[in-house]
Amino acid sequence: MTVRDGWAVLDTTSATAVGVRRAGDVIDTVDRRSYLHAGPQVEPGEVVGPMRGAILGALVLEGEAPDLAAAGELFDAGKIDLRPCHSASAVGAMAGIISPSTPVVVVEGDDGHNAFAPLNEGLGRALRFGANDAAVLERLRWMSTVLTPVLDDALRAGDGIDITALQSEGLRRGDECHNRNVASTAALTIRLAPAVVEHAPDSGTAAAVLDFLAGNPHTFLSFSMAAAKLVADAAHRCGTRGLVTAIAGNGRRMGIRVSGLDSWITASAPVGDPKLFEGYTVDDACPMMGDSLVTEVIGLGAFALSAAPAISSYIGGSPSVLQDYVSEMRQITRGGSSRFLIPGEGFRGTPMGIDVEAVARTGISPVVNNGFAHRDAGIGQVGAGITRLPIEPFVAAHNALLDLGAGDWLTSAGSRWGE
Repeated sequence: MTVRDGWAVLDTTSATAVGVRRAGDVIDTVDRRSYLHAGPQVEPGEVVGPMRGAILGALVLEGEAPDLAAAGELFDAGKIDLRPCHSASAVGAMAGIISPSTPVVVVEGDDGHNAFAPLNEGLGRALRFGANDAAVLERLRWMSTVLTPVLDDALRAGDGIDITALQSEGLRRGDECHNRNVASTAALTIRLAPAVVEHAPDSGTAAAVLDFLAGNPHTFLSFSMAAAKLVADAAHRCGTRGLVTAIAGNGRRMGIRVSGLDSWITASAPVGDPKLFEGYTVDDACPMMGDSLVTEVIGLGAFALSAAPAISSYIGGSPSVLQDYVSEMRQITRGGSSRFLIPGEGFRGTPMGIDVEAVARTGISPVVNNGFAHRDAGIGQVGAGITRLPIEPFVAAHNALLDLGAGDWLTSAGSRWGE
């Protein structure tokens, strides 16, 4: 087995968007009643409100139940198989439910590996936040039957789109490519527009597709997440130990994946310090949920906050506080990215490559920025914010690697990840 530098792999692996497909057509573990979810493995009895809402909505969407009540009975009877998105080379925002008709972005790496992420529905009342009313499901049907084939044809018409390059450009334009994607969404839409016009069945469909892409400031998030998953997986495979290659939550537990270890290391999911929408309190917010924190793993999101001062109005804090977070994260990473550069720091690279040894040594736990769903099913998003992760999983991972000894860790890497 050849050992490569995992940090260098994080810094150099490219991810190209090559298609948008229905999940059931490209992910072999997704079937009529086999769905993927965000975070570490969750048992049916542990499923939190917004994830349950998303599952029930998906069952109705797929025609497995006539209504939400019947879907609830089906789920409670144990008829649904749930697996983590990460086990299938996928990542899902918030609840992360991926069912057969879910449109997923397909990205491809330099070595031919693929990764997937569901297309973003928009903010507020969306399935990933647990909303599941008729309007939410109708939008998802349109995305699956109309949007997906047009985008797939548009991407296949060319040589794909280099998403890592767009992430790099996004930082230069004020995004951090996790919770702020305004400039990157615009750039992606411009790149896709000519092919969408050419390949859509009619001008009305082309206009509707472009209006949807441009009207959702988080369109790029799905592409960014899929690219981050692909890059992080490449680092996990390379043999270097001690790098964090996934951070995710399921509303009950948050977990990390670390190169050299073969399972999730978890702690209770935190709530953090959310900036809530008007009318909600912290008691309304579901604890951390979602796989989008994989962007932090590759040096984006909270690790690039000083590139996106405008995000402070959405997640709280101030531009100076955001800079402080990035400076702090430099103490627990293995270096600065050569491609994700921060203009306001003299084009210094973002901190990249979370090192569990550095976390254990400094006592500094990573921060992430994330969205929050209401604790109850059917309501949707209630805010966003910056969350300090529990330090215990990082220390436990460091200790586990020490216990494995000088070479045994190599044989365990990736054994439960299908790689």
